[in-house]
Amino acid sequence: MADKHEPSLIGYDPLAWLREPGVAKSSEPSEVLAIPQPKQPVLAEADADGVADSATMSMAHATRIALEAVQSIQNVCNLYERLLTALADAEAIEIDASAVSMVDTATLQLLLVLKRTALDAGKQVSFDFPSDRFVEAARLLGIAELLEVDQAYAGFF
Repeated sequence: MADKHEPSLIGYDPLAWLREPGVAKSSEPSEVLAIPQPKQPVLAEADADGVADSATMSMAHATRIALEAVQSIQNVCNLYERLLTALADAEAIEIDASAVSMVDTATLQLLLVLKRTALDAGKQVSFDFPSDRFVEAARLLGIAELLEVDQAYAGFF
């Protein structure tokens, strides 16, 4: 197969750069979601008695993201950016999947990678009140158990 700059009737090899001299070859797989360095946590200001509000402090460590009704590959890039920011900023991510009426494989794959990346980083991802369509799509792909949306009571605890 020809390189990108060599004419050919077959096409070019998009992985030809791997064979070029001077290209470092790593034996370790690259990270799918690179976790940026976390920002400094926002601390709640103390009230008049000098006691900080615990509800305000817990909000600094949890992020809530609502999924759109139609989650498809057209908006997966936007969702990726929101999830990446939430992963860097929060210790826990709560994903509201109650409004989802249609979800595609690209979105579910992204959510699975998020769940595994968060687990490796010691963070928590939970799906609050996933819609029946969301759970059905996850079951069809065989990842409902991995996403922990296989129970009807997901989101209550």
